[in-house]
Amino acid sequence: MAGFVAGVFDATVTASTVLLLAGMGELISERAGVLNLGVEGIMLIGALTGVIATAITGNYWIGFLVAVLCGMTMSLIHAFLCITLKSDQAVSGIMITLLGTGLTTYFGNDWASTRISGFPQRTVPVVGDYLVEIPIAGPALFRSTATDYMALALVPIVYLFLYRTNLGLELISVGEDPETADTMGVDVFKMRYLAVVVGGAFAGAAGAHLSLGVIQLWSAEMVAGRGWIAVALVIFAQWRPERILVGAYLFGLFDALQLYTQGIDATLSSGTPLAGTLNPIIDFVLDPQIMATYPYLATLIVLFLTVARTENSHLAEPSGLVQPYSRETD
Repeated sequence: MAGFVAGVFDATVTASTVLLLAGMGELISERAGVLNLGVEGIMLIGALTGVIATAITGNYWIGFLVAVLCGMTMSLIHAFLCITLKSDQAVSGIMITLLGTGLTTYFGNDWASTRISGFPQRTVPVVGDYLVEIPIAGPALFRSTATDYMALALVPIVYLFLYRTNLGLELISVGEDPETADTMGVDVFKMRYLAVVVGGAFAGAAGAHLSLGVIQLWSAEMVAGRGWIAVALVIFAQWRPERILVGAYLFGLFDALQLYTQGIDATLSSGTPLAGTLNPIIDFVLDPQIMATYPYLATLIVLFLTVARTENSHLAEPSGLVQPYSRETD
């Protein structure tokens, strides 16, 4: 039993890193007032370019850097459409997702199932060999890939940046009231561009972690809706970075459970009362194809409960979210 729990916890950490990186990037973008529904497409671009660059150079750090730069480039397109041209942010984001899906499907054919040597698992320096001996949580938390450690470290960094630095507070003010921020001398357009591009870098890093740190190969549609979960995660977290961590691990747990419970035979013996009635239900609930939907069903349920139980005035949504700003008209 302990081995099962440890395996689930380890898989939870791995699955959570993807959501944590993408969710933190979306949080920064939305805090500046720009909704980016293109996270899914940007993650796909990051995953593919990371594999290609790693396969060509033989260095996974170069692959990771290329993925981040490509994520920034894709988000720059979104920023230009939404901030400069003032296009509808939802439409632009969906277009970015469709563009990323199309590009990776076309250019990824030659790289499908190409095995690469990605991020290895390493222990924390100095104290890692001792901490990894902690039952259940030790191996998962202290023997991980560099991107797992990076994602966890970014949570306090993003928190301190947003709430303890002038630049972070200016970014928040742009998302809350861009007109007032502009009057106070904050460059609204510059701050929004910065936030969207940084958010794209995080999404590209999330895709690279998936292909370089988890699967270590490329396959079409490998992101499998995690970009949309990251967008929902921001609402669940009420635009707070520390809650992103909680939400990412919650959704990551559902993802891990559907993987680790597939081999469990929970059907009742024929002599058990109501076995004939309960066994078909158990088989249905534990069916691998049905269980694959659980992370997404959990996302919908948690998102619904978060919005339903929270008054709009306390949802913490940035007041200027999805609202284009024009100095001439506002």
